[in-house]
Amino acid sequence: MKSERFTAGELWIERTKQREGPPYVYTCLSGKKSRLFTDPKALLKFVKWPPKTPTGDALREWLASFEQKPLPDVPETDPTANTKMVT
Repeated sequence: MKSERFTAGELWIERTKQREGPPYVYTCLSGKKSRLFTDPKALLKFVKWPPKTPTGDALREWLASFEQKPLPDVPETDPTANTKMVT
């Protein structure tokens, strides 16, 4: 399973892709406490690292880099539109 890490001082976070269950799990070690998260917002609340600091901004950028951009709307086509019937 692929994992990616973010470290800064006493803060250590690992993002792991799962085969079953939630698609991604964040393992966080902050000081002497550690927890597992599936929601990045809950992770930020646990870490309590303020924005507008170098580490806080880097952490938020790292989490934002995993967000998927929405795909453009593609009109649905008829699956039988380009087929011919042979008898």
